[in-house]
Amino acid sequence: MDRYELAWAAGFFDGEGWAGVVRQAGRRIVQPHARINQAGDSGVPEVLTRFSTAVGMGRLGGPYRKEGRRDLYRWEISNRKDVVTLLRSLSPWLGTIKMRALANAVGENTPPTSSVVADDVWSAWAAGLYDGEGCSALLRHRSHEGYLMPELSVTQASPAGLPEVLVRFREIVAAGGISGPYDQRSAKMLVYRWKVAAQGDAVRVIQQLWPFLGVVKREQAQRVLDTLTSQPALPRGNPEWGSNKVYCVNGHEYATARIRPFVPRNGGTEPRASSGCLQCLREYARRRREEKKSSAPDDDRRSLSEREMAYGYLLK
Repeated sequence: MDRYELAWAAGFFDGEGWAGVVRQAGRRIVQPHARINQAGDSGVPEVLTRFSTAVGMGRLGGPYRKEGRRDLYRWEISNRKDVVTLLRSLSPWLGTIKMRALANAVGENTPPTSSVVADDVWSAWAAGLYDGEGCSALLRHRSHEGYLMPELSVTQASPAGLPEVLVRFREIVAAGGISGPYDQRSAKMLVYRWKVAAQGDAVRVIQQLWPFLGVVKREQAQRVLDTLTSQPALPRGNPEWGSNKVYCVNGHEYATARIRPFVPRNGGTEPRASSGCLQCLREYARRRREEKKSSAPDDDRRSLSEREMAYGYLLK
């Protein structure tokens, strides 16, 4: 079996899989089951076929139709031997929750989960999770009319605290943040979400997952990339918000605030003009000196260390 495809399958099962025991009609004993449901508009979804090929077992069923909903398809196994084999095949990458569900279904101890390593195999796992729960979208830029910005997200429900798979995903792609919990309609548990919106990070994450993504999520990601490359580069900052401004909030002009010319230390370069208002800093320091004089007339008698402690924060 292909190691990359098995890692992808583990990520996909972590996102969309279910495992448990089912009592069939007319039988007194329960039977272990594992299942993945996936909606599709034109036949069996490619990700279900890919999963079945990766693990080398299972049957595909559907479509199952319900009024007002997309057709539903299913990958499924329903005997102990196949569930045990699935557990053994995916255990090097499976998260704790789905690992425990498979182990409980067959009455075995839950194997320990593996630590994440920054390599292509774990990127394949992340792509599998993204194929199951990820979304690539374009949103209107909040300050530049007509521009669109990317948003990649992975949503996961959890009964208690941050979902382990989202923490893993963030560690693998080294970008984005996790927010939540949220109440979501039709969700039985609280929902958490990994998200990245910075253009550089979004492009890098897509490039990292691209070799392992399925057809649908590749098409979504490609639309995002095509849009980003077709837009001209945005100027840094928004003048309406005060970026690249000439005057500080107190009306001092940055360009004339310096009294003496800048002298670099150890080959340093002069900071940009809007990095801080020197006039405001001088006035603040003057006020602090006056306060010290009025509150501590014996200031000159203090030790050097005491004065450094009193004024040291101004140098930070």
